[in-house]
Amino acid sequence: MLNNVMLIDDDDVTIMICELRLTKSQFCKNVISFLSANEALDYYKSQLALPADKQVLPELIFLDINMPEKSGWEFLSEFEKDVLPQIKAPQIAILSSTVDPEDTEKASYNPHLMGFINKPLTSESLAKFKLLMH
Repeated sequence: MLNNVMLIDDDDVTIMICELRLTKSQFCKNVISFLSANEALDYYKSQLALPADKQVLPELIFLDINMPEKSGWEFLSEFEKDVLPQIKAPQIAILSSTVDPEDTEKASYNPHLMGFINKPLTSESLAKFKLLMH
């Protein structure tokens, strides 16, 4: 079981469903959720300002692609540049309802992404994900 998983999705219903799925399946102990990429980046910046033993960082991030203000791809770009050099890299998976084949292809080329999961998050997709993580 993971300690901390982060969800970044602009839909509060998706967040609620994912939180329930993650906790009821005992996939993780704690879910840290954000409705925007900017909020998630601000969270990381606030955690990095703390001593390392006080930081609460996720081992896994589920990231939506299509969000207002800043897309998942823009989040990834900023995260890779500003945050990743300062922390142990979390696993990152795209959790999206996109049907654009370019998104799937782009995800397959990013070295920081470990997978692409279609919404909604299911027990089956979590089971497959557990296998990828080991």
